[in-house]
Amino acid sequence: MNIKFKILWFEDEAAWYRMEEKKIKRILEEHCLEPDISRRDGEDFEIGELEGNDYDLILMDYKLAGCKGDSIVSAIRKNDILTDILFYSSEEEKMLEAIAKNMPPIDGVYLTKRDYAIFTEKAEKLIAKIVRRSEDIVNLRGFVLDNTSDFELRIKEILNICWQKFDEEQRNVLAEMTGELLERKAARAKKQAEEAGKRENMFTCVNNDDHILGMADRLEVVQKVLPILFSAYQMPESVCPAGFKQFYTDRISVYRNRLGHIRFGQKVIRINGRDVEINQELHRLLRKNIAEMNKVIGSMEKYVAENM
Repeated sequence: MNIKFKILWFEDEAAWYRMEEKKIKRILEEHCLEPDISRRDGEDFEIGELEGNDYDLILMDYKLAGCKGDSIVSAIRKNDILTDILFYSSEEEKMLEAIAKNMPPIDGVYLTKRDYAIFTEKAEKLIAKIVRRSEDIVNLRGFVLDNTSDFELRIKEILNICWQKFDEEQRNVLAEMTGELLERKAARAKKQAEEAGKRENMFTCVNNDDHILGMADRLEVVQKVLPILFSAYQMPESVCPAGFKQFYTDRISVYRNRLGHIRFGQKVIRINGRDVEINQELHRLLRKNIAEMNKVIGSMEKYVAENM
């Protein structure tokens, strides 16, 4: 799972769908997830759309035209659909009878009544179960590292666009900044080499140095670029915070660095001098932070591409 929660929803009554869609979106937002809902009315039902298991949840009105009872159950069984499915119907007893005749129980298939209160409650519990199932350290680390890698590439391209569109004076600012970074890197590398050379076991010293280069440097360059974008290209601060380096560090980098070195089974991570539990609260916080950063970087990409 990432920051989006994908739902494939088979429902042919538009009014009922609109009402329940609002409730489902609110439920997902409580988990700091972005709703990604695709609706089908039944006429366009294709079992192939379920086969990829690309959705987090499938909601299906059991009485869709031409797609009810035996045919749905049979299709699910034959095609190894792993996605959780919530069937609902105003004729609950008929739905239960039809399904009972044609199945041993199928994992991940749930049934409920087509009722505003009952349906919402069942969907809410099912969504909570699916989200909890994804909230383990392996998924959290993969989620954060995948997204930060994407952010790093996108920030690099933002800087490339700025370089292409800057005038000579503005390019000189970046050239000077790059020179300073290289000098600092050289000085740091020299110091580290000298210190390592004094150690009895030089290899162990160097091998265990976890100083990460790359993104921190680009954040400094972005910080140097921002005043130019604000003053010379009228980029509003609503696009990107003036203190973007600290903004990114506090919301992304500190967590990324700790999660990148975490051990399986570890229950806490050390963030800014304090222990933070790896629990549902942390999962929600990081989904929120990733979504927020994705929005900011997306706004920067759009501005430098269209307004410079």
